[in-house]
Amino acid sequence: MRQEVEIEYKNLLTQQEYDKLKTIFFADVSSPVIQENYYFDTQDAKLKDARCALRIRIKESSAEMTLKTPFEGHHTETTLDMTPVKARELITAGSFSLPEAIHNVLVQEGIKIDQDVFKIAQLKTERLEAENPHSIIVLDKSYYSNQIDYELEVESDSKSTGEKLFAQILKEHAIPKRETQNKIARAFNAAH
Repeated sequence: MRQEVEIEYKNLLTQQEYDKLKTIFFADVSSPVIQENYYFDTQDAKLKDARCALRIRIKESSAEMTLKTPFEGHHTETTLDMTPVKARELITAGSFSLPEAIHNVLVQEGIKIDQDVFKIAQLKTERLEAENPHSIIVLDKSYYSNQIDYELEVESDSKSTGEKLFAQILKEHAIPKRETQNKIARAFNAAH
């Protein structure tokens, strides 16, 4: 299990903006990383109500379960590595009990969940990443509920560095700042 504070800034893009940034930042990247993301909550949406999210992410040869909990306007991520086979077993089961490590983090946050979680949304993402000394520029193309959306993310190890780089990219490429829900909200809203 690992924990880290996730400091990120996001903005939805048009396809044209996405294509432009892809050409500028990722001209030498041959193919994106494909991620399958599955989101889970209780029947009565206890995680959503606590501003938390639970995701299983499957990549080509790895998988992980991540709990996101609120922290100073961003999130703390608690991640458990698992095999793609184990991840698919949980997804196929439809519902499951929280692993002890995830349950314990929720208890520390004052959130008590004594019921199974079930899949509430899913999406597939084609991800491109470019690392800088203190940040990562991410372009995502996500597919869900017969929709495609495009998103810029800047992940950083500090608020000031992340905000500065994010604002600089938007300004330099004449991209308006847009209200951007997180992926779980977009996928859930599109499916319901």
